[in-house]
Amino acid sequence: MTIFEDNKLLRESLQQLIDNTEGMACSGAFSDANRLVNNMSLSKPDVVMMDINMPVIDGIEAAREIRSRHPEIKIIMVSMLDNLVSVTKSLKAGADAYVLKNTGTTDLLEAFKAVKKNETYITPSLRHFFNSDFKGRLKPKAEHIRFSESVITEREQQILKLIVEGFTDQQIAETLFLSDKTVSTHRKNMLAKLHVPNTAALVKFAMENKLV
Repeated sequence: MTIFEDNKLLRESLQQLIDNTEGMACSGAFSDANRLVNNMSLSKPDVVMMDINMPVIDGIEAAREIRSRHPEIKIIMVSMLDNLVSVTKSLKAGADAYVLKNTGTTDLLEAFKAVKKNETYITPSLRHFFNSDFKGRLKPKAEHIRFSESVITEREQQILKLIVEGFTDQQIAETLFLSDKTVSTHRKNMLAKLHVPNTAALVKFAMENKLV
C-alpha cells in the first residue's frame, strides 16, 4: 500500500498502522502528488490511500491520474470532508472507498478488506446519503454514482436554489411558472429523498453538501 498525505504525523501513523497489520505493507509515503504518480510504475502498490485536500495537486486529480495509468490499483480516499459532493467526486475520479479521518483504524481496515475483494466501501456514517436502508450491504460503485447523479432532478435543483434563497412556494411557482401544488410536491419529494425532516434541514443539507 502507498500513502498520499501531507500531514507528516498522520502519514507516519498510517505507515506504522499498515506495517503492523498482518497482510499489509507500506511501499511508500508521499506528500507530493507528482512523486506519488511517478512512483506507481516502480512500487506497483495494490492500494493507494490518499487525502482529498492536498497542495499543488489534490487527491481527486491524483486519483484520476492513477486510475488512467494504473486501473488495477485500488484507491481509498481518507478525508475530513463528510458531504455528498466530496464522496461522489471521489468515486467518479476512481476511488474504491471513502473513509472519514475521524472514524478510527477499524473503519480503515474494513475499507482495505473491501477493496481487496473488488467491493466499494463507504464509511457507515455516510451511507445514508445513498440508501437509508443500507444495513451494512456493500453496493457496486456504479450504483453509488448513479444515485448521486440523480439525487435531485434539474427541476428540483431550480426549486431548491430558490428555497435556499428564502422564496415561498408561491414565489417559486410564479418565478418558474409552476403551480403552488407542483412546487409543494417537489419540496416534499426532496425531503423524502434526502431523509431530512423539514425545510430548514433541507436548506442546511443543500448548503453543506453543495447541492446548489
